[in-house]
Amino acid sequence: MNDTLLDQDTADTVRLSVDEARALGEAALRKLGYTPEEAAMVATHLVDATTWGYEFAGLPRILVIADRPELKKPRQPVSIVKETPVSALLDGGNHVGYVSIPKAVDVVLDKVRQSGVAVVGLRNSWFAGRNAYYLERIARAGHAVVYFGSSTPTVVPPGAARKILGTNPLAIALPGKDNPFIFDMGTGSVMTGEIMLKAFLGESFEEIVGIDGKGVPTRVASELKEGGVFPFGGHKGYGISVAIQAMGLLAGSRFRNGEVSDFGSLFLAFDPELLMPRERFTDELEELLGKIRNLPRQPGVPEIRIPSERGFREREIRRRQGILVNRHVVERLRSM
Repeated sequence: MNDTLLDQDTADTVRLSVDEARALGEAALRKLGYTPEEAAMVATHLVDATTWGYEFAGLPRILVIADRPELKKPRQPVSIVKETPVSALLDGGNHVGYVSIPKAVDVVLDKVRQSGVAVVGLRNSWFAGRNAYYLERIARAGHAVVYFGSSTPTVVPPGAARKILGTNPLAIALPGKDNPFIFDMGTGSVMTGEIMLKAFLGESFEEIVGIDGKGVPTRVASELKEGGVFPFGGHKGYGISVAIQAMGLLAGSRFRNGEVSDFGSLFLAFDPELLMPRERFTDELEELLGKIRNLPRQPGVPEIRIPSERGFREREIRRRQGILVNRHVVERLRSM
């Protein structure tokens, strides 16, 4: 199939096939001490994020992982520390979330199959990656899931001069007819990965999104690393961010370093059959989304978009066309 290129090549980018990008990522991750299996898990996740159009969540994240202090500390196998028929608390063993969270998803799926409900928390882990990646697997198995992810300080509360909240994503996934319905959002004005990539490239955001280390509003990415970013949506986004940080405590976020603001992953999943036949639900969901798509549009609007549909569509195109990676990132990875 001949597609018009979704992403235009520039002098600062390198086009890689999905297989080439995954191989490059795996090689760099093995140099960081990851096993071949772990490197494959992480690289597959990163490349998938790029096919969805999230460059900052792709291969550049390896450069951030390489500088994390956790990488120099011992890692233990992911383990279950507390369990009931419908719940489990896992210890991530100081693994990056790309490795530990899929194991938590395994437990989620086992619990829902056996009991119809799963409440699963993960502690002692860091970085989560793209949360929709994990939720897609649960929804494709026919289950509904809500995810809360607390993290280390990046976000500044309104009126404060110092960060204390994470970018704290909230995600919801539901089984669908063809693809799941997935809504995945961070509660910061920008995501940590965006800040890290722009800081690496010496770039700034188009508008002021946070403060520098002295509390002065800024759009310079390197200064935001020292200061912090604002929550999205003013006081409403701030309230959601605090709630998610609190939910992270239930997942054991304090365990890792004693701080109440840290990484915690919490899954709440259930089988729709507890409430109605699954096919009836997917029929009604498709009817709802169809009504939204077919609403009268304002002048100049080509389509009314549904969360996740653009990503599913573009993923298939980029799998054929390849992905663009910043040339400086490729050079750094190859030098590793």
